[in-house]
Amino acid sequence: MNSVFEIFQSTAARRRDAPFLCVPARAQRDYCPEGAEFSYQWMLDQALAAARAYAEAGYGHGHRIALLLENRPEFFVQYLALNSLGVAIVPVNPDYRHDEIVYQLDHADVVLAVGISNRVTDLEQASADCPLRPPVIDITQLGGDALPRTDQPPPRATAAIGRETECAMLYTSGTTGQPKGCILTNDYFITAGEWY
Repeated sequence: MNSVFEIFQSTAARRRDAPFLCVPARAQRDYCPEGAEFSYQWMLDQALAAARAYAEAGYGHGHRIALLLENRPEFFVQYLALNSLGVAIVPVNPDYRHDEIVYQLDHADVVLAVGISNRVTDLEQASADCPLRPPVIDITQLGGDALPRTDQPPPRATAAIGRETECAMLYTSGTTGQPKGCILTNDYFITAGEWY
């Protein structure tokens, strides 16, 4: 298995109805306040649908997409969808201030930023101040024509997705200067999963 998505897909084939993600109940939370359970099959279906939307809009192997989705089920859907295409995710810390988000979008060279509804304005303002000006989309509008097409072809469109393919670019808190980006490959996440 060469990617996180391939391993997930293989497991989903064996454990379709088993719970993949469980969200405990928490009344004051603005998503799943009563709790929820998501099966492997549900997650696979959602990830494949999202992957089709991204691919049709031109996103692919070698691109980076920023995600400001907090720790929600949607994050895992997008992570798996993008990993299946060889797109690296750039998770945006929900506690980052405006200048930190601007820096991260620019430094990571993202081609798109995806956010939950109540954070889209923050992403749009950061994008407006970012030299790259990546388009921003609300996660609820991912399907259909709302997803902006990229004018940048995938940098590694002809290369196979493998264990050394970039999976995520994670950033430090930036307490001692600008946040520092760390590129992590499929192999990093697969190996970490095997150890735990």
